[in-house]
Amino acid sequence: MSRKNRVAIATIISAFLFCAVIAAASLSPLAGTGAAANQFNSVGMWSAIGMILVMYFIPFVIYMLGVDAMRYVMAVLCGFGLLIHFSSAGFILMYGLFSDQLLSEVVFVIVVCLAAAAVNIIWFVAAFRSVAEKTSANSLT
Repeated sequence: MSRKNRVAIATIISAFLFCAVIAAASLSPLAGTGAAANQFNSVGMWSAIGMILVMYFIPFVIYMLGVDAMRYVMAVLCGFGLLIHFSSAGFILMYGLFSDQLLSEVVFVIVVCLAAAAVNIIWFVAAFRSVAEKTSANSLT
């Protein structure tokens, strides 16, 4: 599989999981934490999902059109995604531990955040693993 295909698959999965984090958080008790929290199926939730998809779609299309340097722009955005997912998982864990809510009520959001972070790490491997590393890894097996 070519690098472009691996990056495309990882990007699509990452976008799906980022949207899943937003939807899962709006379904959890986190949706009632404040005035700025998104309720499920609200305009705020859908606008947040739309903004995320636009932020994924524009660099992805430019990369798929053949601008290989867009991989570096996508890497910066992926790094922001890692920061968002890890910090969200940490904040949600603290919320679950120190609030009246049971941790079991927010654990799904934490799991989706960590899955999205794992896919972003896989994205970096797919985007920047060199051909020399692949051939040396294959010769060892």
